[in-house]
Amino acid sequence: MTEKRETLSRAAMGGAAMGRVQAAGAPKRSLAAKLFRRTLPVVMLIVLLIQGSIAWITWTDQRRALERRAGVLTDLTAAAIATPLWYLDRTVFEPQVEALVSDQGFRYARVLDDNDEMLFETGTPPEPGSGVITVSRTIIEPQGHIKVGTLEVVFATGELNRIAILQVATAAFAVLLLTGALSITVQFAMRRLVVQPLGRMLRAMRQVEHKSWTTLDEPTDDELGQAAAAFNRMVAGLRAGDDARRLLEALQDAQAALVEKNVELETANRQVMESIRYARRIQEGILPDPAVLAPAMADIALLWEPLDVVGGDYCWMERRDGKCLILLADCTGHGVPGAFMTLVVASELKAILDVASMPAPDLILAELDRRLRARLRQDRPDPGGHDASDDGVDAAVCLYDEATGTVAFAGAGLSLTVVGPDGVSSITGVRRSLGYRTLPPPGRIPVHLHQVRPGESFHLWTDGVTDHVGGPSRRLFGRRRMAALLASHADLPLADRLRALTAALDDWRGAEARRDDMTLVAFRPRLPGPLADGSATAGLPTPTPTPTPTPDEP
Repeated sequence: MTEKRETLSRAAMGGAAMGRVQAAGAPKRSLAAKLFRRTLPVVMLIVLLIQGSIAWITWTDQRRALERRAGVLTDLTAAAIATPLWYLDRTVFEPQVEALVSDQGFRYARVLDDNDEMLFETGTPPEPGSGVITVSRTIIEPQGHIKVGTLEVVFATGELNRIAILQVATAAFAVLLLTGALSITVQFAMRRLVVQPLGRMLRAMRQVEHKSWTTLDEPTDDELGQAAAAFNRMVAGLRAGDDARRLLEALQDAQAALVEKNVELETANRQVMESIRYARRIQEGILPDPAVLAPAMADIALLWEPLDVVGGDYCWMERRDGKCLILLADCTGHGVPGAFMTLVVASELKAILDVASMPAPDLILAELDRRLRARLRQDRPDPGGHDASDDGVDAAVCLYDEATGTVAFAGAGLSLTVVGPDGVSSITGVRRSLGYRTLPPPGRIPVHLHQVRPGESFHLWTDGVTDHVGGPSRRLFGRRRMAALLASHADLPLADRLRALTAALDDWRGAEARRDDMTLVAFRPRLPGPLADGSATAGLPTPTPTPTPTPDEP
């Protein structure tokens, strides 16, 4: 069967198309008639209510105005005729009362004496039940003590009623006029905008039933235009049935291939994650056991929480020859790259410490800088342009001498915080990093010697601890809040102190995600016998460590 495709435009399917549609089954009642029957009562009611409201408001306002005018005229006239009426001078008060006739609303007026006997009247007395406004005023003699008579004035409201009736008649005429205009407008609009497009759509449907793929040309953006667009999409869908079936088969094949690839990706991801989790076990294995320093420490605790499964923070502890070494390093990056850097740092540190005597903290850092540059080939010009590596570490070393009870500290990019009975203080490391290609060697790194006093504890941490973003203003936690937190928990054991710190950081961060690895080492040295009670340190000067600058902290 040969397919036919035709586009029915508005011009091509005018009256003739409508005739054929109606011949197939003319509606008993048109859409225009239905719409007219539903809208006409509403329009008539609205118009009548509006005009009736306007007439009532106008009549009420005019009546109030007439009452006010009647009251004013009566008051003025009563005051004017008080003296003539006291002297019974009719030549004066009667013309004054008759002057009220000049008001367009005046109907009738009369003057009574103090015994309510008629003295004078003018105008036409109102009939009972007629619409009038009556105003009565007592006339007082000039001295203001004795009643000399009464003035009654009647004003007619016929003009007000006439205006109200005219407005009601105007409303009725407006209803009739709007009814006729609405009828004509609805009939024309419905035929032009609804009936004719529907007729074209019905004819197109009959043609589609016979596989003649007819589409509609309705450029409007209203509901009928949307219906025509949906009809055209339906016709296109029917014509493309075979293509759709073939597309469905291809889609099913692609879906099967995608499922297979997803399985492969899940397998590969599982293997990678298993490898990374195993790498965490290896990384945890190269971290020190704080118990190695237990003989020289009254208390020690370690917090190591990488951002990902593995991380770029590294810590090392070692005790020999009566000295305890604690090193903390914050390597470039986090995750797998950072973990690789920790292995490099661990390897180079082992070589540095593999000597007869324990090196000084500044020498350890200087040698670590030199070895990292050599191992990562960052001690020579960049041969490959901007793609060459530029990695390094921030590191700090604490060396506790068990014999003298002193802590020697050197830091490059990290600081040491001391919590003691006198509060919290910070010993600042140099503002340098180690190993980076683009940075010069740190040069001489000063060593700070601190005499340990009873009750003091020491804290080393990487910037991932204080760089938590949160709080009401979404700011960094910062060193000041960290110092305040440590001071408020100074009486806790170090493990409990680190748990309180973790809870406080979680509360500060709220829904914010962590941004970096975080590691914190806290230790409280065990003082030698003469220093344990503080008597041997009574004559020593109090250390004055330099506070760590915190320009960006809250």
